[in-house]
Amino acid sequence: MSASKRRVEGYDYLYQRGHSYEVRLQVPRPLRPTVGKGELKKSLGGDFAKVRRVYHRTVADLAALIDQARTAAAPSTQAVGRARVAPDRNDIDAACYAHFRRMGVNMRGKVSMPIGDDPATRRNRIEGHRAMIEHHLDMVDHGHWNIMSLDARWLCEERGWVFAEESETFRYICEMLLRARLQSYRDELRLLEGRMTRDPDGDEAFGRSPPKPSKQPLTLGDLVTKFRAARDVNWSTSTEKNYVIIFRVIEEICGRDTPLAEIDNDFCVGVRKRLLEVPSNYQKRPATRGKSLVEAISIADREGLPKISPATVNSHLNKLGAIIRYGCNQGWIVGNPMAKIEVKDPVSDEDKRDPFKVHQLNAIFACEPWASGPGGTATMERPSRYWAPLISLYSGARLSEICGQLVSEMVEEGGVRLFDFRHRPGVRHMKKKKSRTVPVHAQLIQLGFWDFVEAARASKRELLFSDTSQNLHGSWGDPTSKWFARLVKRLELSGTALCFHSFRHTFEDALKEVDLHNTPIGNAITGRVTPGVSAAYGSSFTVTKLADVMAKVDYPGLELPSAMFATMDALEPSG
Repeated sequence: MSASKRRVEGYDYLYQRGHSYEVRLQVPRPLRPTVGKGELKKSLGGDFAKVRRVYHRTVADLAALIDQARTAAAPSTQAVGRARVAPDRNDIDAACYAHFRRMGVNMRGKVSMPIGDDPATRRNRIEGHRAMIEHHLDMVDHGHWNIMSLDARWLCEERGWVFAEESETFRYICEMLLRARLQSYRDELRLLEGRMTRDPDGDEAFGRSPPKPSKQPLTLGDLVTKFRAARDVNWSTSTEKNYVIIFRVIEEICGRDTPLAEIDNDFCVGVRKRLLEVPSNYQKRPATRGKSLVEAISIADREGLPKISPATVNSHLNKLGAIIRYGCNQGWIVGNPMAKIEVKDPVSDEDKRDPFKVHQLNAIFACEPWASGPGGTATMERPSRYWAPLISLYSGARLSEICGQLVSEMVEEGGVRLFDFRHRPGVRHMKKKKSRTVPVHAQLIQLGFWDFVEAARASKRELLFSDTSQNLHGSWGDPTSKWFARLVKRLELSGTALCFHSFRHTFEDALKEVDLHNTPIGNAITGRVTPGVSAAYGSSFTVTKLADVMAKVDYPGLELPSAMFATMDALEPSG
């Protein structure tokens, strides 16, 4: 770096050269081939007031590019592990035979290479095919399988196979495709020469009938193995956890040895029936903890334990449906036997969790830590307990979104202060993997939230809430959620499934009051998908329009913590 360039104090990624400022981020060395450079930078001009407004958003945008590169590079880092389970030789042989049949159809009547003055004549087409056969025989003799690497990549993409091109599996695919091409030229040549009988010297792998599998038919266990191999690269820890039950059903009830030929509608109806018998929280109940599913179902039936809800059953059926559809798409299962296999839920979606009523909100915010204000001891030790409920009430944000927020993701654009809720693969998961910006409600600013943000920025810490961390499943704010659940129980608040997520439902009700619920701009704020509208949350709305919507959100009769505590002296210390 030149001597005339210096870093601006208080801004980790901001540099000044002369009268101009620029943001610079180093690209991690393993990602540089994907990004194409070792450093990302963007000039912000010479107006420092403007630079301060756009700095944090610029850093977040450049960091997002690095995250995208990290996601793009992920499959190659896990490819070798996935190649161990899919595909096997039977899969490859069947796929290459199908490719051979398509190749024969596409070759019919085509000119292989220009021979003579009129290459389209039968004589010249025959000579062209003979020349191509000789060329491909030379490739076979010398083991030059890599001339088929492009076709092999296409076949792998078509089949959803991912593994290293240096692997023996990829070499085998190239070899089989080269043999398939050679046999296609031979077959076409025989047709041109009027020989309709079977080629006596033909490749046994590419005859008139597909090769017979060398092992038993695929089983349900094989399907699960191949499904996991195809999906594991993109699975989060929470997704892995959500599939545990259905994998246990397949393992312990259905049987991994069940042939795929037996997977039909009756089979799927039987799975649904067994799921309806599974006791709720069976791994937590003393009577069923550590038991197999079959034993847990028997104990639940004998002791009258409550069963999992219809919504939970449907959730498990959806996951089974994903596994079965994967088998259908690969041609291993006929039709879609999971079609219309579900359980009717007697409880409508809007009745599954109640929002908070205003008098309940007043009871909540009359308690600690809000009673002592932002400067209270409890708030200083656990700031997420004070601010997260207020943020969710005035933004509809999920707890994991709030508690995983970085200080650099609190930005200001066009005079509007914003939450920049960003999807960070492997760090913070956003629904549909979509980032979005949400204006900070004026009520939060009045309560001193932005002062808290600036104090966090001055402390140079990374996380906005220093008392939060990820749990084993990658979610943020688990202790805050459990603390709030205890508070709701202690206050004896009545309602259906009241919990921290009820703040999001309360915010949705506030949007209904101003006719903005389930509208494109309302959903851009909450991070929901509007049917028929692009799911790129917030991309079609300016921050000014989003702020105008946020200003309409109000809770008449709500008694909030006193703003008198919201001073810089009463904020969390910068240590």
